[in-house]
Amino acid sequence: MNKMLDCVVIGAGQSGLYAAKCLSNMGLSYVTLEAESIGSSWMRRPHNMRLFTPRRFCMLPGQIFEGDPDGYPLATEMGNYLRSYAQQFQLSIMEGCSVTRLERDADGLFIIRAGSDQILKARSVINATGSNQQPIIPEYAENLGPSITQFTAELPDPGKVPDGQVLVVGGGASGRQIADQLSQRCQVTLARGEPRPMPPNRILGKDLFWWLTKLGLLFADKRTPVAKILRRRNPVPCANLKDHKLKRKGVRLVGKLTDCTEGEANFACGQSMRPDSVIWAMGYRDRTDWMAIPEALIEGEFAEDYGISPVPGLFVIGRKWLSCRASELVMGVERDASLVMGPLRRHLASGA
Repeated sequence: MNKMLDCVVIGAGQSGLYAAKCLSNMGLSYVTLEAESIGSSWMRRPHNMRLFTPRRFCMLPGQIFEGDPDGYPLATEMGNYLRSYAQQFQLSIMEGCSVTRLERDADGLFIIRAGSDQILKARSVINATGSNQQPIIPEYAENLGPSITQFTAELPDPGKVPDGQVLVVGGGASGRQIADQLSQRCQVTLARGEPRPMPPNRILGKDLFWWLTKLGLLFADKRTPVAKILRRRNPVPCANLKDHKLKRKGVRLVGKLTDCTEGEANFACGQSMRPDSVIWAMGYRDRTDWMAIPEALIEGEFAEDYGISPVPGLFVIGRKWLSCRASELVMGVERDASLVMGPLRRHLASGA
């Protein structure tokens, strides 16, 4: 058993790294556990995929993002930025150390089992595993059969997708970017779910997120009426990839994928197809198999209210709509981390 730590941070994405910086500034003993390597989740994205927020809104406190502040960085740039952030502030990170179990002992202290033989003990834990953990792949995907190649939206090189009939499932930003890229050499079908507003990235010469910040929408509390409307409409800023523009590039648009039977994909619009390959871009779900504290979960998801878990000393950051629309963006990291640092400090001071 290692020495007692004030805090263990699980996950070294943008939220976990900034939490580590805050803990370091507070003079607390901590370590951040990263299952893979810093920035790996960004590096897994297609090499030419770009974020829909400009660099000026992709910076963590204390370090600028090199390049045109109004330009949209590649996913790989974001991965490299996070690595340099950890290095600049000499953050305590253990890479390649996946958490396999989190539990509490009789005294309420946290026992963290990680990697092949690591056992850590801490007075508090910050779950910064984020919202994008496990790509969603429906159970009926098995019905496609072994002859159909399947990928997720995290495929780093779209060139590995074979020519032929390609089905992209998911009408969000990732699915549309992938469909757009593959349309140059493949016969692409895009299966979409509920329609979502697709505003342009720039309005009157200013980035969309500049306007959302200026109007107070991006950081509006999640319980305000305006935030509830924004959450329900769930806009994605990719006007350049709207349906009619993808059609012009030869992308076939169909309704929601309902099921797969004997190698055939069936859609809500009544159409069907036999794809050569399928790319799942349906979003993500939580991976909770390592959480051995029942009250920390509710209906298979991490329980929290503004980052405060029902479990004393356990906190959550990096979640969609943790406090506002900005919560799932890099620009919202500072605000959400600030919501848990005060309670965390008080928890440690209480001697719990």
